[in-house]
Amino acid sequence: MLKIIVILLTSFSLSSLVASEQLMVVLSPELNATSASMQRYEKQDHWVKVGDKIPVTLGRSGLGYVAFKEPLKNEGDGRSPAGLFPLIAAFGYDQNTTFKLPYWYADENLYCVDDVNDSRYNKILRIYDKSSLPASYEVMRRSDGVYRYGAVVGYNVSAQSGRGSCIFIHLNHSDKRPTSGCTAMDEAPLRELLQWLDPVKKPQLLQILKSECRKYKKEFEGIECN
Repeated sequence: MLKIIVILLTSFSLSSLVASEQLMVVLSPELNATSASMQRYEKQDHWVKVGDKIPVTLGRSGLGYVAFKEPLKNEGDGRSPAGLFPLIAAFGYDQNTTFKLPYWYADENLYCVDDVNDSRYNKILRIYDKSSLPASYEVMRRSDGVYRYGAVVGYNVSAQSGRGSCIFIHLNHSDKRPTSGCTAMDEAPLRELLQWLDPVKKPQLLQILKSECRKYKKEFEGIECN
């Protein structure tokens, strides 16, 4: 019998976003850049820096927009999504962790569906009956280990076909090469990030061009754009 456990990449309401107290800001120097910087912030009277700024790796084609501006983010384009997104879950190869976010243990039965024609598109599923696998999917227990630790970005939460799927924060490849559309970093800062993220504080990822950062400074007073 088919046994599937499904998580929908849950959308957050605008009021939830406004109430956020944790912010991960990724600034890219240009649209097609594959390297960027990341700074964490916590909300007090204004947004206050937490920890050091660190380098991160973006998609092989740079950034793509959710709407209104070209290039739009689409499935398989190698672009990391630009915009504001909730960070909704953690995942990894350890069965038990001290992470506060809802946690996916990535065993050999855990997949993320990137088949644009499948009704399970942009969902993480635990699938035991391999005959029910979609035509295209991400294996969450990858042999290269880059998913040993990671966080799920709440991108394309309505699962609009072809607009991109399975967007994560994960470990860098050993050669630091660009990702397929995720955001990657080294192990020490990633583990620190995952320990810090708290669902009670409604953490968000603000991933944008450095040249567009000033547009967000009123909403996120205290963030730095350099």
